[in-house]
Amino acid sequence: MQGDFISMNYRTRIKKIQKYLLEKRQFPYLVASLINIKYCTGFEGSYGYLIFFEDETVFVSDSRYEEYALTILPKNVHFVLQDKDFFKTLQSLMKQKKIKNIFFEEHSITLSQYRTFKEQCKGIAINYGGDVINQLRIIKDDDEIENIKKAAQITDKCFYHILEFIKPGVTEWDIAIEIEYFYKTNGCEKNSFDTIVASGAGSSMPHYKTGAKKIKAGEPVLIDMGCVYRGYCSDITRTVFVKDIPDGISTIYSVVKDAQQKAVDAVKPNLTTNKLDSIARDFIAAKGYGALFGHSLGHGVGLDVHELPAVKQNGAVALKKGMVITIEPGIYIPREAGVRIEDMVLVTSSGHEVLTKSTKELIVL
Repeated sequence: MQGDFISMNYRTRIKKIQKYLLEKRQFPYLVASLINIKYCTGFEGSYGYLIFFEDETVFVSDSRYEEYALTILPKNVHFVLQDKDFFKTLQSLMKQKKIKNIFFEEHSITLSQYRTFKEQCKGIAINYGGDVINQLRIIKDDDEIENIKKAAQITDKCFYHILEFIKPGVTEWDIAIEIEYFYKTNGCEKNSFDTIVASGAGSSMPHYKTGAKKIKAGEPVLIDMGCVYRGYCSDITRTVFVKDIPDGISTIYSVVKDAQQKAVDAVKPNLTTNKLDSIARDFIAAKGYGALFGHSLGHGVGLDVHELPAVKQNGAVALKKGMVITIEPGIYIPREAGVRIEDMVLVTSSGHEVLTKSTKELIVL
């Protein structure tokens, strides 16, 4: 676990968060999200809490992770061994520091954790602390971009590999397993999500559940896949055809391809996510398929395969250098067929860089 994140500058990240919290007067600040803890410290275990106090930052975990945590935590994070349970340990820390209130990272505290805190830490006021770390994660640093690019490169190689595997009689599940095997034998930890292999009418469902269905001649095969490389995710979708193309689907493919390319070409700093969404959505609508594109255009990618910013109709986040987003329009004809094309795109200082290089030309296998 230790080696995957060795190059990350965790001390700098901790300092940035401390500075922000100092400006907002939001000490102490409790982080319960394990993915955010990993972002801040490199810790990859299954249990722990990070607490930003004004005078120090502490990481609390149990004895299973004591030795490991002490070897990987940045020097400006102090390890605290949990005493019996986390809430008793937290209450003890708060009492030592004579603190009567705490800020919670909003999107990672469950209702049961909140209730337990209220029961176990009476007299301590809970405040909503926003999502400081999620916001910081939107902009990727050089190390993160390098890892994301590598994940994208491996996914591209996997796509070309899998084209040789797709043929009539092979099941969707066979293809998904081959994709996972390729990832794990080419330097990846795992899939970044459950691979979607949707053939025939199944391709009309954007989040189809891959099954034992056999591929047939004349069907589309929609493949949505991604890997995790040194903790960072990739995400790509391509739609290919076996032996022949169903009537009318080649037209739909062309519309999706053109809509996706127009959106990709438009990516640049200060363009808002809702305007980017509308570029693809309006083009599809103008071609008469507006009602058949229901999901958002894309999302951020990083430690999570779905993270901020959301690229959707009702969100107006300005793109900035260092953001990595997906652009994935689709057209889906219920119970018949669907086409989706997705790329990962890095926002640069003057425009963009497409990270996934797999061909988008119409493929008939």
